[in-house]
Amino acid sequence: MSKPLRKIDVDGLRVGMYVSRLDRPWLETPFLFQGFFIRNENEIEDLRRYCDFVEIDLEESDARIVQFLDAPNSSNQQQSKASERRGIWRSLWQRICSLFGWKVAEAPRDFKPGDFYQDTASIADELVVAKSIHSGALEKLMNVLEGIRNGSAISMPELEVVTGAMVDSVLRNSTAMALLVRMQQKDEYISAHSMASSVWALIFGRHLGLDKEALKAVGLGGLLLDVGKMKMPNQLLQKKGELTDPEMAYIRTHVDIGLEVLRESGDVDRRIMEMVATHHERYDGSGYPKGWKGNQIPVFGRIGGIVDSYSAMITDRPYAKAMSSYDAMREFKALSDKHYQAEMVEQFIQALGIFPVGTLVELNTGEIGIVLKEHHATRLQPELAIILDSEKHPLREFETIDLSKQRGQAPSVWIERGVEPGAYDIDPREFFL
Repeated sequence: MSKPLRKIDVDGLRVGMYVSRLDRPWLETPFLFQGFFIRNENEIEDLRRYCDFVEIDLEESDARIVQFLDAPNSSNQQQSKASERRGIWRSLWQRICSLFGWKVAEAPRDFKPGDFYQDTASIADELVVAKSIHSGALEKLMNVLEGIRNGSAISMPELEVVTGAMVDSVLRNSTAMALLVRMQQKDEYISAHSMASSVWALIFGRHLGLDKEALKAVGLGGLLLDVGKMKMPNQLLQKKGELTDPEMAYIRTHVDIGLEVLRESGDVDRRIMEMVATHHERYDGSGYPKGWKGNQIPVFGRIGGIVDSYSAMITDRPYAKAMSSYDAMREFKALSDKHYQAEMVEQFIQALGIFPVGTLVELNTGEIGIVLKEHHATRLQPELAIILDSEKHPLREFETIDLSKQRGQAPSVWIERGVEPGAYDIDPREFFL
């Protein structure tokens, strides 16, 4: 039996509707799912940017919204797309200003997150500099963490210096440092995880428009999220089986232990303390240690929760295999307004991308490619280097293909799925370093 669908203009979309079909191929849009329930105005605005009409599944949609569809057109429905777009961006800008305590009289006319900073260096040029910054920062971080394990206090000035260099690199070109983090060795999980969390926090903060001083704070907070675990036994941290309830309860004390370590190190920025204290709190109140929810969780804590989770998802852990970045973003979408604030999740996905440079993908042809370049307008159609054939055999010569430049309404090649890091013994460093 066919589903009851109704075609409507995108200006008539409302929260509560279930979008079943678009007026263009899904792969030409940034939407992660072919069919989804509209949860907020941001998703409606995204649909307006890419479509003129969509088809709504009446059975899946909220019953009250279905009744609304039969009502006379309201004046809101008759507003122009451009006017409504500006209104939504202004609203989002005001919410971000409120979150960070900024005083802004009026948002720029065409403001959207991601417009604050522009790259001033190419990926290739920044990689040369970023490699030195990354290796130096990771070495310094490992020394600091080992010192904590042996009872030493944190030297905050030293970490502030390396974080400042990371901030400068991310501001010049965020992709270079992201590439290095994706390719770094994972022999020491906590240090690699902490380094990655810091870089994801910096890229996220740059996208949100944090100033340089705030970026240093959020980057340093990312480095120190799991500092309390350095006081815990390695055999427990590296346990492969499921933790017992007492073991889990003990692991959760790493938040309070970390805060105590930071207090012993001297005067630490309040935002860093908040980030460490609340990065395991969840938007629906299901987190720990205090069970805070919604706006009780500071903004830096919400950032910390997202970057900490993302870093863990895409990395092999003793008890779980790494996800592809694409699958991690799908997980975040599924947990929007549950574990994580929906608006923050949407901006995080925009900041990092769905198929970031350096990640592996499998095409509908069975071939394996590595992402060389993203396109913000068509995020599901990046430029790739095909490195394995359909039988998963290495190619002697790599073929480059830009999925966004396929002609016709129905593309013949598309990404079937994201591939987990390290799959098929592929080392991305061979292609970028």
